Amino acid sequence: MDTWSIILSIPFAITLISSLILFLIFVVKWKPHVADADMPSVSVFVPFYNEDSDLIIKSLNKIDDQIYPEKIQVIIIDDGSTNNAPAAVQRWLTYERKHEYVFVQREKNGGRKGIALDYVLEKDIARGDVYIVVDSDTFIEKDGVYELASKMWSDPRYAAVCGYIVPENYQGSLIGRSQYYEHIGVYGAFRAAQDQLGIVPVLAGAFVAHRAEVVKELGGWSEWLVEDISWCWKAIANNYRTGYAASAMATTQCPINRKDLFKQRRRWARGRVEAYLETWKVSKKMGFLSSPWFLMNALQYCIPPMIIAVPLMIYFSLWLPLSIIGINLIVDIIFMSIFIRKSGNRAKINIRDVLNIPFFFSLLEVITWLPNILGYVDELSGKDKSWLTR
Repeated sequence: MDTWSIILSIPFAITLISSLILFLIFVVKWKPHVADADMPSVSVFVPFYNEDSDLIIKSLNKIDDQIYPEKIQVIIIDDGSTNNAPAAVQRWLTYERKHEYVFVQREKNGGRKGIALDYVLEKDIARGDVYIVVDSDTFIEKDGVYELASKMWSDPRYAAVCGYIVPENYQGSLIGRSQYYEHIGVYGAFRAAQDQLGIVPVLAGAFVAHRAEVVKELGGWSEWLVEDISWCWKAIANNYRTGYAASAMATTQCPINRKDLFKQRRRWARGRVEAYLETWKVSKKMGFLSSPWFLMNALQYCIPPMIIAVPLMIYFSLWLPLSIIGINLIVDIIFMSIFIRKSGNRAKINIRDVLNIPFFFSLLEVITWLPNILGYVDELSGKDKSWLTR
């Protein structure tokens, strides 16, 4: 057998094996969570910096529409905005609202979302048992907070739980559509399986809940550029669980041009390195145990994407890796189909969407290949940390 065929098979074989393991865990153990009748009190954090005023007002309207057994405390954090968003929020707050609101302003932008969140912790404003962070361009379904909080409260070991996020503004853009298919299938299916293990390594920071007592124990989020990933790994290293609630659905704004997507994925890639290094700080044992997953993940992001690799394999008649890729595609399609059915298909996904997922996901891998590599380099070289957004 050709040596190159074996070498090129390794990363795709690793992906196939991990997909099969997650698939079996999902099929055998998957079950909907049971909501606790004694629901926790909730504080929602909404940080923003120079957000489009229409988007943040829509986000706040969605939060105010939430159905919950008691009033939700909503803390709106202006992180030094210089546009008209703070004035729009203040006007919105002059009207009577269903839930309780606190508006906090920082004079100067901190450069990172985590700094804005920690500002609230320092002021000791939040009084909820659960802290839910919602991005200012994210729109939660009416039962989103309830579903996320009940999932969190179903197991005292949960430190953080994220919801099912779907891009809203994907239509009319190839880049947007690629992210839509990435979120509706790949992310959701894998996270649902990882939830059974109590280890969801990447939480969706646009709509994520944290157990307040664990935040007070472990500290906040300001240390990192990508606070959702790093805090999650820190919690796991401290023997807590992280989870996923497919029933807690929200839509969000995704980058619709290559420049913005490049920045986002470069930032996310750096966050994976931040998280891995944080795990070593907490526990050498957990750092060692997390190394295979991190290395596998890094290999997956840094090797040539499938759309580039497959034509080369066909040209050089490398049928072993091609066969592995084909089997993996079949497994992933079955995996995602079962996830969509069992999660109630709240995103209204049809068969055509399921078949589109592998193509658009592979296309996205090509577009984000370079920023992923640069993100790893940024953290390893100690580059200054900033939001890389506005």
